[in-house]
Amino acid sequence: KKPTLEDLLPGGETYRIAENKWYQWYGDAACLELGIDSIKGIWAVNGVGAKAGENFTVITLKEANKLLAEKELGKLRNFYSAKTINTPHSAVIGILLQVDPLLLLNTGKYRVLIDWKKKELIWNQPCPAQAANEDWNEVSRHLAYTLNNNLYVMTNDGQTRQVTTEAEGIVCGQSVHRNEFGINKGTYWSPQGNLLAFYRMDESMVTQYPLVDITARIGELNNVRYPMAGMTSHKVTVGIYNTETQKTVYLNTGDPTDRYFTNISWSPDEKSLYLIEVNRDQNHAKLCRYNAETGEPMGVLYEEMHPKYVEPQNAIIFLPWDPTKFIYQSQRDGYNHLYLFDADAANMKGETYNSANGGTYFQAGKVKQLTKGNWLVSDVLGFNTKRKEIIFTAVEGLRSGHFAVNVSNGKISQPFENCKESEHSGMLNASGTYLIDRYSTKDQPRIINLVDTKNFKETANLLTAESPYEGYQMPSIETGTIKAADGTTDLHYRLMKPANFDPAKKYPVIVYVYGGPHAQCVTGGWQNGARGWDTYMAGKGYIMFTIDNRGSSNRGLAFENA
Repeated sequence: KKPTLEDLLPGGETYRIAENKWYQWYGDAACLELGIDSIKGIWAVNGVGAKAGENFTVITLKEANKLLAEKELGKLRNFYSAKTINTPHSAVIGILLQVDPLLLLNTGKYRVLIDWKKKELIWNQPCPAQAANEDWNEVSRHLAYTLNNNLYVMTNDGQTRQVTTEAEGIVCGQSVHRNEFGINKGTYWSPQGNLLAFYRMDESMVTQYPLVDITARIGELNNVRYPMAGMTSHKVTVGIYNTETQKTVYLNTGDPTDRYFTNISWSPDEKSLYLIEVNRDQNHAKLCRYNAETGEPMGVLYEEMHPKYVEPQNAIIFLPWDPTKFIYQSQRDGYNHLYLFDADAANMKGETYNSANGGTYFQAGKVKQLTKGNWLVSDVLGFNTKRKEIIFTAVEGLRSGHFAVNVSNGKISQPFENCKESEHSGMLNASGTYLIDRYSTKDQPRIINLVDTKNFKETANLLTAESPYEGYQMPSIETGTIKAADGTTDLHYRLMKPANFDPAKKYPVIVYVYGGPHAQCVTGGWQNGARGWDTYMAGKGYIMFTIDNRGSSNRGLAFENA
């Protein structure tokens, strides 16, 4: 039999999806599996009095709901939204971080912390009604959220404070700049959770655009403020709210007209706030540092210019063993790579250079490029403090994998060429010694392994999922490359043929492209990225052809900005 649309599309009554499991780390020692009626664990390294690889039950749903019922804090249906709290109560550089055995649970009415070893409920906080954009800090246990476009903070003891009191047309604590430049939220807690940086967006000067809400029983008209091409855009400022003094200071960035402020991050000592500023033409980016107490500028550490565009996507990340150094991600050599910067560089003399990607850049102080190659860093997973390594995921076209780079000598754990066609994502433990590696290949829908980051070898298989279409008649999938119009650039394609394909017959062909940017249709993952609709149409007798043209992602800057 052939799969139906109900089998192939999310929401279908018989939707077939590969088996999955959800894991989180408990400090260094164990990875916990979140389930429907229990949370189970495996000692990845070892626990006190336990052996590595030993399984144990963390808590059952019955036990958790009994604790909740005793204090009338609601009821859980499952553990899928549970969160392990990995705030260390003691830490020595390079040695196992000790964390309390705490789980954060949310019943919809209350946010609750449970000590899963003692089976005790130790803390709770009410969930504010109709709150949006919730941002909870696990150190201070303060909650930031929005109501009707204003920003609020609920303290760890349940007190509610209104941070902003703005009229319609001004939005606080939410994502700005249409979610471009890596922006996906509007609040940023400091490391200790006592200071809150937030966006304030004045869009009162932006024209209204009518949208119909089709989710209502009878369609309703909703206006949104949207600047059509060439028209006046919104103005954004960045505030810092102090939970102790209950006062707010705004960064003195100057006139915000036609300027984008992105990738907000805190210094480890909470005295400085960093952001990347992009101009309206989007061809000039500046990494700026501000005084968190006064809001005054403290200098520009880095600038990057390009005749086509500059598109910063990632905030800087400080080294956990050296608060004077941070990692900056840039495509200045043609691929997104990691660079080591000095946090005090704003006070140093800088110079301007030509970059390998056709642009120019200005840098203050000494900068060290840590990764290099015709592949790109797609995600920084964390650090191994003892070995002074950065653990990251890299990708190029259909290949991807996990790597470590030593900050001191620049040595990378393995050549990228060792990667096979696949799609990887990872979750690192507290000290960066082990990794939960989730990946798929063309023929394998999901594999979850426990991996030692010393050699990136599998130490335990947590899941190998079977194809959800076992026993179904499925189309064949081929991939390959053809040359672009320039005669030199390889473009990846996916060709899906109906089952029982007859090469002597002619078939109708559906050509599907997306074009990018930030899109990749042909991947090294499950079924090479084919969607359920592709499979369905192939089952109806169509050949499905998809190509990632120049402009799509994960092939480098020149490929994408073509």
